[in-house]
Amino acid sequence: MLACCNSVSLKRPEMLKLDSISKSFDEKPVLQNISLEIEEGERFSLLGQSGCGKSTLLRLIAGFESPDQGKIWIEGNEVSSLPVEKRPVGLIFQNYALFHHMTVYDNIAVGPRVKKLSESVISKQIDELLEITHLKELKNSYPQHISGGEAQRVALARAVINRPKILLLDEPLSALDPSLRQHLREELVEMQKTLGITFLFVTHDQEEAMSMGTHMCIMEKGVIKQTGTPADLYERPKSSFVAKFLGEINCLVGTVEQQIGNLVTISLGENGKIQLLSEADKIKTNRCYVRPEKIFFDIGKEQKEPVNSLEGTLVGRDFFGSYTRYHIQLTDGTFFKLSLHHRKAKQHKHVIGDSVRVLFAISDVFQIHEK
Repeated sequence: MLACCNSVSLKRPEMLKLDSISKSFDEKPVLQNISLEIEEGERFSLLGQSGCGKSTLLRLIAGFESPDQGKIWIEGNEVSSLPVEKRPVGLIFQNYALFHHMTVYDNIAVGPRVKKLSESVISKQIDELLEITHLKELKNSYPQHISGGEAQRVALARAVINRPKILLLDEPLSALDPSLRQHLREELVEMQKTLGITFLFVTHDQEEAMSMGTHMCIMEKGVIKQTGTPADLYERPKSSFVAKFLGEINCLVGTVEQQIGNLVTISLGENGKIQLLSEADKIKTNRCYVRPEKIFFDIGKEQKEPVNSLEGTLVGRDFFGSYTRYHIQLTDGTFFKLSLHHRKAKQHKHVIGDSVRVLFAISDVFQIHEK
């Protein structure tokens, strides 16, 4: 059947496709049936704990390893059996792997010289990249005389001068000081937008993955647990592992007392009752979750939307600069966390030992329907 001539697909072309990829080392499974699609021009974050298989997956895409099973496509072409040098990918290692005996210019020129391009063509390409990466003044400097951020930009320029279809970045910021990492995240995102190349980041840092990626996936023990936008995974996790891995979370356990349409009432015993909006016709779990930053102290202000309330005793407080995390012990002895970001406006002060009442919107409570 022919598609209507007026129909328009908003989906961008597919840049990378992994189909049922599996890999084992010494008969130990490292990757199990991995399938993934990344669109052209995306910044895709691959997030997981150390040893989950994310770096192995990157090596398979680059061609340093071969899959035991499955196929890899880049821009519609199968590359599973192609050697490293014939794959249209660039790779930036964790330590950048710059040549310390070469200037910034010569480091960037390595790839084009291997391809035997003329020096005039190489010079023109490098000058364009030095402009984009703000390295013009460092053209004749050596890697040991430039900063970590500048070294990252040199590694980026060296990788993209070969015109890869996709750039693979293996923990590119992990060796840097925390104060520098935020700045370099922003730089990487801006350069990706300028260059227009698809980026695939590998990281174990949740904040890094969410702030840099337009889409992301979370891996555990060689398996993809969930794929989507950072907001989707954070707000609508499909497993308790994903929910907890992306940030602190409160888990409340009770019994379903009533369900009218999508409004569910759950009894928490001594702690009272809460309500939530469920997408399921019938609730199958007695666990529900709410993020600490969704919770706030009751200061007597009228609420514009339906809220839940719980009462307890303030037993702890941790200061983190931009926000404070409060620890509240509920009536039955369980603990509940609340995070408040600091603002200039005067806030209600609470001290350890105070009896407190906390509120959170019904719409901010969610359940996870795991298989």
